[in-house]
Amino acid sequence: MSISGAAPPEPLCGRESGGNVPGSMEALIKKLHPLYTQRVQPLEEMYSFDVFRPSWYEETILNERPFISLFGPWSAGKTTFINYLLQSNHLWTGPQPTTAEFTVVMYGKEPGPVAGQALANSKHLPFKGLLDFGESFISNLKGFQAPHALLERVTLIDTPGVLESSKDIHQRKYDYVNVCRWFAERSDLIFVFFDPSKLDAGGELRQLFQTSFKGIENRLRLVLNKADTISTQELMRVYGSLFWNLSNFINTTEPPRVYVGSFWDKPYSPNSFSRLFAEEKLDLLHELLDVIPQQARDKKIASLIRRAKEVLVHAAIIGGIRADLPVLFGRSKAKKKAAEQLPRRYELIGARYKMNHRDFPPVQAYRSFLERFDVAKFPPLQKAEKAGLIRGIQELIDTILPSMLRPVCNTRAANPFEEDKQTGLLSMYRDHVFLQRDGRSGMQGGTDKVAATMGEGMRDSATTGLSSSVAAAPASGPSSLLGPGTAVTAPSASPSFTESPSLAMAASSTAAAAPSPPPPPSSAAATSSPADMQAMMAIMQQMVAYRQQQQQQDRQSSSAPATVNSHGTLSSSSPQTSGNPVESSVPVTPQESDLNSEPCPPTVVPQPGLSNNCATQVNAWAGEDVSKSQH
Repeated sequence: MSISGAAPPEPLCGRESGGNVPGSMEALIKKLHPLYTQRVQPLEEMYSFDVFRPSWYEETILNERPFISLFGPWSAGKTTFINYLLQSNHLWTGPQPTTAEFTVVMYGKEPGPVAGQALANSKHLPFKGLLDFGESFISNLKGFQAPHALLERVTLIDTPGVLESSKDIHQRKYDYVNVCRWFAERSDLIFVFFDPSKLDAGGELRQLFQTSFKGIENRLRLVLNKADTISTQELMRVYGSLFWNLSNFINTTEPPRVYVGSFWDKPYSPNSFSRLFAEEKLDLLHELLDVIPQQARDKKIASLIRRAKEVLVHAAIIGGIRADLPVLFGRSKAKKKAAEQLPRRYELIGARYKMNHRDFPPVQAYRSFLERFDVAKFPPLQKAEKAGLIRGIQELIDTILPSMLRPVCNTRAANPFEEDKQTGLLSMYRDHVFLQRDGRSGMQGGTDKVAATMGEGMRDSATTGLSSSVAAAPASGPSSLLGPGTAVTAPSASPSFTESPSLAMAASSTAAAAPSPPPPPSSAAATSSPADMQAMMAIMQQMVAYRQQQQQQDRQSSSAPATVNSHGTLSSSSPQTSGNPVESSVPVTPQESDLNSEPCPPTVVPQPGLSNNCATQVNAWAGEDVSKSQH
C-alpha cells in the first residue's frame, strides 16, 4: 500500500495541538488511531513485528484512562490502599494473602464484579492481549466496577502478592513474571508496596525488578507502608535496609522515589511522625490525581513515537539483511555473517535515521529471531521504500507527532541590561538570604508578589532588631562626663561597673588628637544601611586603637614615681589594669544592629585616637574591662 502521495493528516486543534483550548482524550485518540493504522501498522505486518514483540498495541492506543499498577509482597497494604482511594471496602483485605487474582478496578455506573472472560474478550477494553497467557491465567483475572470520580481518571490494577518460597512459585499455573510485564508496560505509574516487617528480597521479587520492570524504572515508586507501627530508630533502619536489599535489583543511576507513611484512613500511632506521613500521603495523592492524568495525553503521543521508531528499526534490520542476501547460493553463510555483524548494522541504521543505536533491542533478540524465521521470505527494504512506507513513518516521527505535543513557550532569554528586573531579582535573593540568616523560612516562588512579600518581611525584621538594640542601650550603668556636655552609658550587653578615675583621665588626654568618628545609628533609623554599618566598624576600630594607645601609655608610665593621694595611700600615675590580661583583651561583641546590616561592607580604617564625640563608646568599653577585672 502506497501512501507517498497521500495528503498529510489534518492538524489537531486546541489542546490536541498543544494549545490551551480544552479537549478530551477521546478526540486525541481519534487522531492518533488513523495515524497508527495507516503509517505504522502496514510496516509491522510486512516484517512481522508483532511476532518479534507481541504487544497488541492497537488496543493500548485506544485506551483512554492511564493504568496505575500496584505490586509488592502479600499483606503489604496494596488492596487496603485501593479501598482507601475508593473510600469504601469494596475489596477483601486481611493479614493473610487475600488477593490471588489480578484485579482490574475500573469505572462503572453500578458497583460490582466483572468476570475475567468478559474483560479479555471485550472489544471496548484493552485486555485482549491477556488471552495469550492461556485459560489458566484468565481464571485468575477479575474486574471490579465502581462509580467513583477517581476511576474516571485512572484505572487501578491490583496484583497478587509476591511469593518468596520457590515451592509456592512453582504452584502458579501461569507465567506470573510475564503477566506483570504486560501490565507494567501499559502502566503510567507503578507502585511497589513494602511492609516494614517483610523486607526480604526473594526470587520472585528479583525477577520482577530484573524482567518485569526492566527499561521502565522511571515509572517505579516505592511505598514503605505501615511506617507508624515502628519506632523512630527502627524506621531509619528499615529505610536503609529497603535500599540495601533492592540495590542489586535496580540498575539506575537515580533511586526511585520512596513514599513513607501509613496509607489508610485510620489514625496514626502515637509518637510517630504524623506530620511527615501526612505530607508524604499528600505528595503521593498529588502525583496520582493530578500529575499522571495531566501527562497522559503527551505520554500517549510519546508512546506512538516510540512504537514507530521500533517498527522502523525492525524494518531496517530485517529488510536490510534480506537485501544483502545473495540471489542463488550462500544464503545460509550470509545469514550467519549478518547475525555476527549486527552491532555494526546498528550503528549504520542509527546514523541513517538519526537515532541512538544504544536504544535498539538487544543483539541477542534479533539473533534469536533470525534463527527461527527465514529472512528470505521477507521483502527487501527497497520494496517498503518504493511503497512510501519508510517515508510515511519518518514523517510521522519527525513532524506529525511532535507537532501534537504540548509546546514549550517563552524560550527567549531576558534582556540582562534591564536594570529594574535585574535589581528586583537580586533583591529577592538577598532578602531570602537574610530570612534564612534570621532563622525564618523563605517563600518559594519567583513572582514579583512573592519577592515583595519577602522584602517586606526582611525590612520588618531589620527594623525590629535595630529598634530593640537601640532602645536597650540606655538601660545599663551610670554615666560619666568625659567632655563638655557629653554623657555616656554602658551598653546593655555589658555588666554594671564603678567608674575608674584613671581611665577617664587617660581618655580625656587622648580625646583631642583623635578624629571625629561617624555617629552611631539612632533609634529613629528605619533600616540598617551600609553607612550605618561603616560607622559601627569605624567606632569599633577606634576603640581598638585606643586600647593599643592605652597599653603603650601603661608601659611608658610603669617607671613613674608613686604619689600619695588624699586618702593617704600610694597610687601610680598609670591607670589600673585588670589582674587577668587575657580577659581584659577580649574584643567587643557586635551589637544586634550590626547583624541586621548587609554582610561584608567596605571597611573604613580611621586614624588612631578618639574624639570627644566618641567618648560614649570609650567609657562603655573601659567600664566593661574594669568590671571584669574586679570580678
